[in-house]
Amino acid sequence: MDVSTNTQLKKNVCGNQNGSLLDLFLLNSKSLGHDSLKVDRNLFLEAASKPNVEFEFIRLKSFELNKASLNRGDSKNAILEADFGIADSGKLLVDTEDSDVLINLLLAESLHIILPSSKILYSMTEHELVNGRPAVELFRGIASHTATSYNNELCFSSNKLQTIVYIIEDL
Repeated sequence: MDVSTNTQLKKNVCGNQNGSLLDLFLLNSKSLGHDSLKVDRNLFLEAASKPNVEFEFIRLKSFELNKASLNRGDSKNAILEADFGIADSGKLLVDTEDSDVLINLLLAESLHIILPSSKILYSMTEHELVNGRPAVELFRGIASHTATSYNNELCFSSNKLQTIVYIIEDL
């Protein structure tokens, strides 16, 4: 019987290449039903700033999007930034302390999520070691380290039609 640590598994699966975590995340994110793609920061900003692209709810931390946000809880088009991406599962970790963020995660028909490539971790275990607290699985590959529940499981029914993950490589 072979026993391997997470670090050994990470080296075996991802090797020493910087892009391997990103590739593993993309593969597993797509298996969760997310439309995931890597994009250049400037190209993304240019495309998202066009007048015909509208977001009713915007919460970004790494950069400003030159758009007005209605900050409504029932947005059809929402864009927000994930705190971390987990490569071995494709899951996204989003801070849901702001109730508007949680409501939009649940109700947005088209959910656009920005993930800086530097925020991709290999496993949930690595996240818990770094952050010091576990994450709670919410739904469809999205978890939160600020959500609470009695049994560490929250069950939500999401009517999202589309989840698009943009991995910004140069953030």
